[in-house]
Amino acid sequence: MFKRNALYGAILTATAIQPAHAQLEEVIVTATKKAASAQEIPIALTALGEESLSQLGITDFSDYLVQLPGVTAGGGGPGTNTIYIRGVASTTPNVTTSGVAGLAPNVAFYLDEQPLTQPGRNLDVYAADLNRIEVLKGPQGTLFGASSQAGTVRLITNKPDPSAFSGGLKMGTAHTEEGDPSYNVEGVINVPVSDSVAVRAVVYVDRQGGYIDNVAGSLTARDGARFQPGGFQGGADLSGVNFLPADNSTRTEDDFNEATYSGARLSALWDINQDWSLLVGVAQQDIDSDGAFFTDPDLDDYEIARYEEDTLDDDFENYNWTLNGRLANLEVIYTGAYTEREAESRVDYTDYLFVGQYLPYYICDASVSYPDAAPTGTCQAPNLFVKSSVKTEVQTHEFRISTDQSKRVRGIVGAFYSDMELTEDNQFTYPGSTQVDAGNGNIGFGPNFSAQGATIGDPGQWNPGVIFRNDVLRLDEQLGVFGEVNFDITEQFTATVGAR
Repeated sequence: MFKRNALYGAILTATAIQPAHAQLEEVIVTATKKAASAQEIPIALTALGEESLSQLGITDFSDYLVQLPGVTAGGGGPGTNTIYIRGVASTTPNVTTSGVAGLAPNVAFYLDEQPLTQPGRNLDVYAADLNRIEVLKGPQGTLFGASSQAGTVRLITNKPDPSAFSGGLKMGTAHTEEGDPSYNVEGVINVPVSDSVAVRAVVYVDRQGGYIDNVAGSLTARDGARFQPGGFQGGADLSGVNFLPADNSTRTEDDFNEATYSGARLSALWDINQDWSLLVGVAQQDIDSDGAFFTDPDLDDYEIARYEEDTLDDDFENYNWTLNGRLANLEVIYTGAYTEREAESRVDYTDYLFVGQYLPYYICDASVSYPDAAPTGTCQAPNLFVKSSVKTEVQTHEFRISTDQSKRVRGIVGAFYSDMELTEDNQFTYPGSTQVDAGNGNIGFGPNFSAQGATIGDPGQWNPGVIFRNDVLRLDEQLGVFGEVNFDITEQFTATVGAR
């Protein structure tokens, strides 16, 4: 459906002439915490190298997952996906409450050495200047923790290279049949500062055109669960009720689901001496999207009827560092990271009409919802939406020591620490609630206020129409130790014992 076509590229480094015959790309991976060919790793592993990533035009979360067998994602568009491997998944709540009710995922998501897994929705890291993507299928509880019960997905970036100056520019365009055009620009530069120091930077912008149409529709509270057969008032005489329609005629639009990824990543490498090196990096990314990224099966292809505005602004900043060295015959690695994420969204919640038995209490006159006789009065238009603000701070640290990996008997031990603080404010807004006749001479509901001691720093009166509010502070802390020993019984068979 969606395919990018490269317009042109400019590569600043010299490129060797390749033989005319096709060659299979060998991908070197670090899935077992050591570098080896993907074909030599005795575990269920899939890897996509840099060449394959470029040829397939892979850029974002959905792009690279669709190319990996046995790996899928569930969610509602950019910045809202959860990874599944072999169909194994923890319960995934509605994204509008994911930070509140979301269980820790059971597929870990890594960028280089740092876990970026978050409850409800993973970071949607743009695939710029990647060396490879690795997928480890099945439980990875020994060497990888942090939600890796069903597997691990790792994005491995290209590192700074002190040996040569290089750079590149990629520009692409795409057209979706009966949709909007798309374009992307990505620039990379690698600058040696000295024989032992190098800096690498990448910047990118990817504007993804929409392909789903928001078509005309109309709903009233009469269509809701309360008034349907089996509902609380399923058999009521509603002839005396005036049901006002939710009309989306002012919001109809072709190709209304568009998204823009923009960001940059900067890393620096210092080869301190022959045995020690330090890698530090910083990344920033912003996702802006509009519209819905799913369709209504009861309408035509790629159509949906939305009654309220859907928007997402998802930003993150990431700081990371890795110290790698040797002490005698032991390899020592310490890696740490700090990530801040802020996601602001507005989501059409009108579909709650079809399951919310008590919804008419908030948008219908009291004489409709709790009548003394036949229901009479007015039900306001069932326009509903949720404004959500999610802020996450995560720090991770890992320290490990390994013996000579070329020996017949080899081992690795380490420790891992992670601390996450998540605050989430969800405001469920029913605009019609401000117009209902409460039956006691009052119009609308009385003012609502945050409870004393709420975690959100806004103790004042809620905005008009806000009926419910989730005000949550979530703290997750992990501490683990792990170890693994490998013994080569023969050249073909290796025994492994590990614990975490």
